[in-house]
Amino acid sequence: MNNMFYIEGEPEIVSDTRKMILETFQDLEFYEDTHTYILNGLELLSASHIAHRFESRPFDAAVQSERYATRYGKTPEHWQREWKLNSFRAASLGTKTHEFGESLAYLYAGHPEFIRPTILPQYYKEENYLAPIHTKEEAAKKFLDELPASYHLVLNEARLYSGKNLDSELKLDIKICGTFDMLYYYDGEGDENKAGFVLFDYKTNKKLYNDFNRQCNIYLKYPFNTLYQEAFGEYTIQLNLYALMLEDIGLKLIERSIIWLKDDGTYERIPVENYSNIIERNLANKKFRVSD
Repeated sequence: MNNMFYIEGEPEIVSDTRKMILETFQDLEFYEDTHTYILNGLELLSASHIAHRFESRPFDAAVQSERYATRYGKTPEHWQREWKLNSFRAASLGTKTHEFGESLAYLYAGHPEFIRPTILPQYYKEENYLAPIHTKEEAAKKFLDELPASYHLVLNEARLYSGKNLDSELKLDIKICGTFDMLYYYDGEGDENKAGFVLFDYKTNKKLYNDFNRQCNIYLKYPFNTLYQEAFGEYTIQLNLYALMLEDIGLKLIERSIIWLKDDGTYERIPVENYSNIIERNLANKKFRVSD
């Protein structure tokens, strides 16, 4: 999303924040075909890429495929191909579901012009209706339908990067970047002390938690060694890095949550722990590393 827009009746802080984010990070380029971010001619590492680097036991496809071949038959090459195809299917479904969620949120905000091209065939213009055609899309619709009116959409699918605020205490040895799914402003329902920004992230995984790693106490690398090595742990890092980049330009984040879209058409809103202080403390002590 690169275009400024307004939603009827929204609080002034919402439109002001939207404008600030779009203007602040407008120099970050994204190339979808290669999934690369470019800033001033240089390629940046994404928050999701950084999160993977804290795996203490990275998945070794060659070793695991040998074990599968011994246990279940067929060749190691067969299992490696199966995993690649499954990963491709899951990624394709995840992309499609994200685009549906993004499009529906903008439709609800009164901006059908922002419906993604891939989702337009599902738009029944005469009824102003966007049809979910998969259970995960139904889950995204259910989440948006149940989100209270006290939550005001700021942006969906917006790019950002670290180090924009030169006066900030936040100093990384390299710039990192990414695209957050959803940023909302919670108005506190009349209580300004409760108001603030909320970062949501759609996830479409079959599983967020790894039972084996939990049973065997397999954790991520320091400083995230209180998190199990599993999808939820890596998403916790990713969401906290997005939050830190937003906090760096002055936003008050009061919640970071994964919206887990499930195969049965339901969703789960899962708050993730705030790791901003841990990340900042390790940055200041030069203990935080994003290198291999």
